[in-house]
Amino acid sequence: MLLRAYLAVGVALSVGYFLTPDSPLRTLLLIAIAASSVGAVLLGVAVHRPARTLPWLLLAAGVACYATGDGVFYWPQLVEGRPPPGPGLADVLYLVMYPCLAIALVIVVRRQNPGGDRAALIDGTIVTVGAALLTWVFLIEPYLSQPGISGVQRVIAVGYPLGDVLVLAVMARIGGGRSARAAPLRILFAGFACLLAADAAFTWQSLRGTFHAGSWPDLLWIGFYLGIGGAALHPGMRLVDERLPPAAPRLSSGRVAVLLAVAALLIPVVITVKAAASAELAVFLTASCVLFVLVLVRLADVVEVLREVQRQRAEGRFQRLTEQVTDLLSICRRDGVVQYVTPSVESLLGVPPAAVLGRPLTDLVHPDDRDGVAVLLDTRDEAGLVGPVECRLRRADGRYVITETVGRAVDDADESGYLFTTRDITERKALEEQLTHRAFHDELTGLANRALLADRIHHALERRGTPYRHIALLIVDLDDFKTVNDSLGRVAGDALLRTTADRLRSCLRSADTAARLGGDEFAMLLEQLDDAAEAARIAERVLATVRRPLTVEGREIQPRASVGIALPDPDRLPDADELLRNADVAMHMAKRQGRNRYAYFAPSMHAGLMEKLDLAEDLRGAIERHELLAHYQPFVDLRDGAIVGAEALVRWPHPEKGLIPPDRFIGLAEETGLILPLGYEVLGAACRAAAGWPGEQRISVNLSPRQVQDPAVTLYVQQTLLHSGLPPHRLTLEITESLLSEDAEVAANRLAELKALGVRLAVDDFGTGYSSLSRLHAFPIDILKIPKPFVDGVAGGQEHSALARAILDLAQALGLQVVAEGIEDAAQARELRRLGCPIGQGFHFSRPVPEAAFATLLAKGSFALV
Repeated sequence: MLLRAYLAVGVALSVGYFLTPDSPLRTLLLIAIAASSVGAVLLGVAVHRPARTLPWLLLAAGVACYATGDGVFYWPQLVEGRPPPGPGLADVLYLVMYPCLAIALVIVVRRQNPGGDRAALIDGTIVTVGAALLTWVFLIEPYLSQPGISGVQRVIAVGYPLGDVLVLAVMARIGGGRSARAAPLRILFAGFACLLAADAAFTWQSLRGTFHAGSWPDLLWIGFYLGIGGAALHPGMRLVDERLPPAAPRLSSGRVAVLLAVAALLIPVVITVKAAASAELAVFLTASCVLFVLVLVRLADVVEVLREVQRQRAEGRFQRLTEQVTDLLSICRRDGVVQYVTPSVESLLGVPPAAVLGRPLTDLVHPDDRDGVAVLLDTRDEAGLVGPVECRLRRADGRYVITETVGRAVDDADESGYLFTTRDITERKALEEQLTHRAFHDELTGLANRALLADRIHHALERRGTPYRHIALLIVDLDDFKTVNDSLGRVAGDALLRTTADRLRSCLRSADTAARLGGDEFAMLLEQLDDAAEAARIAERVLATVRRPLTVEGREIQPRASVGIALPDPDRLPDADELLRNADVAMHMAKRQGRNRYAYFAPSMHAGLMEKLDLAEDLRGAIERHELLAHYQPFVDLRDGAIVGAEALVRWPHPEKGLIPPDRFIGLAEETGLILPLGYEVLGAACRAAAGWPGEQRISVNLSPRQVQDPAVTLYVQQTLLHSGLPPHRLTLEITESLLSEDAEVAANRLAELKALGVRLAVDDFGTGYSSLSRLHAFPIDILKIPKPFVDGVAGGQEHSALARAILDLAQALGLQVVAEGIEDAAQARELRRLGCPIGQGFHFSRPVPEAAFATLLAKGSFALV
């Protein structure tokens, strides 16, 4: 838009200039045209913001000097009617422009080709030397030979042609390179060409005394101004001095002809013109030029021969290349008939090239893939590209290979058809199928994985022809799999998982899908069920099949499983994730109901799960805010009623739900992993409290199985004792009996580390678990705690107190101390004292109380025994 506006204004001012008679207005119009060129350059720099503004500013400065010179030169002629003045300020201003233009162009050259362009430099030099010769012979020398020329006039007379030659040299340098194709440079060259032509015309007319202001050379100078301004306003001006990428040099025939003509014929032509009076010399020179032209023609023939040799060499190289290439290259006609194939067809199809030539391409293609090949021959894009298409090609031995073919339509004078490239992708397709199978199947069992199962559930739910109630999802989870994995090893665990997968496959119907979701959790998608009860029948079959005994690592085991069943809501369309979640909730409900059974999902289960999740989130916040409290239940010496210590029991005063009992959140903390921060919080609070008690009262703190498995538990206990100031012998850590059998090796190592700190270890609820006497003897235990169920009947006679007496006798034999839990009345306390139990705790003495209330009990000192 700016360029068009500028050119329109320039043309309008030019028309006004030539239509206006000699007057000050005419001079002002010429100055306005020149000034508009300067303004256009400055506007282009401001609008387009080139990376380097210096070349354009130099152009603007040169044009400004030239325009000022025009004003000084034309004013006396057009205003005062005087002839052009002699050498003076105008000439100085004119001459300043030439180095400005040359320097600007040199900067552009240096920016475009930092390493130089030798070919373009030589070509430009040839043209420049020729132009300099012509300038000297026809312009400079005739002017200098005139009589009465002063020294200043001679300098100025030589300065103009030399300035033109300087600008021409740089123009030829750029014009010989690749950058000359840029639109702004073409406009700039047109302007410079107008300048050179105007200067030549001015000099020629000045030699003959015919130049006057307003003549046709002024039109060339106006073209120079408009060319400079137009180049600056072109949007591509910002890229004029952009660095050019490296490229191979090119030499066209036209360019060769011009350069050879300039180099070889210029001097003979000049001599011929200058010696036109001598007929003999003119004949010789003319003959010389004719002979040279004939040599040029012959040279062109030699170049053509060389090109033909080069083409034949290229064809030879192509032939050798095609013999080595592994892909099959072929040329087919429009009707698909094979015209050419490379020798690689023998390695691909096992047949020689001659066996394929002249045959339709579809004869080689598997019958099921021929339609695709037909589409390949009939379809191509705007660029003439065809394919890619995959098809199977028949080998000579009857086998098929999977290939991928791409091509291009070929249309030339000799042939019209297709050029195809065919590659054997049999191994790649096999690898893709293998990777796809791995992406959607479990590697251990070969069953579908969660992603594939979710996709099949999604498609099963979307089948409108089958009601949703005829679909069911079963989640199957092995019971006590961790025990097998930990006791017999991971190899045995993997064998059990593979066997379970095989057994689930045996329970599938043709429309069903079995999947492994991870760990020991499996899923079964049942479709086309007759009714909801059929899902239960399949679940019973699964349970019966899974619990068949099997031998793993030389040991016979009888696995069991829990199954959750989820049916889609018939009134709405659920998604796969919801159905999976519901079946998982039902499976966990089956485990809570006793395992080795199945359970249907009910909405109430989800409500309970959400309540459980909310409670877990509240528990997490309560631990972070240190809202959990430690209450203390005293240990009482059953001989004299003295308080000898206490057990720390955690309590959770919820700000909205009130006091939440431990049986509601301890198990939840175990499941979510919050038992670690919770247990360490209680341990720290209990040790700090016990450190302030008078005497040697001991504090007992429960240690969860998760804490025992934590590698940092020993360090944490040590740091807690150190920071609280509690002596290690006053701390007792209670563990559950089940821990002794779940992970015996880890438990033994961890308990040994804790025992080395100097603390005491107690087994809580002894006799309710599954530990054997040999395991008990292998652990560094100090105390056995008789559980409440054994204490409840201790006062009912010898039969009811037998278990309590057995634990007391066992403890005496192993040298262990005994503590009886859950003493509810005085009769139980008396009978335990009679049986020899030294320590007891229970509601008969005191409920768990806060730290301040326990301090009051300590101040009291003892309980009365009745």
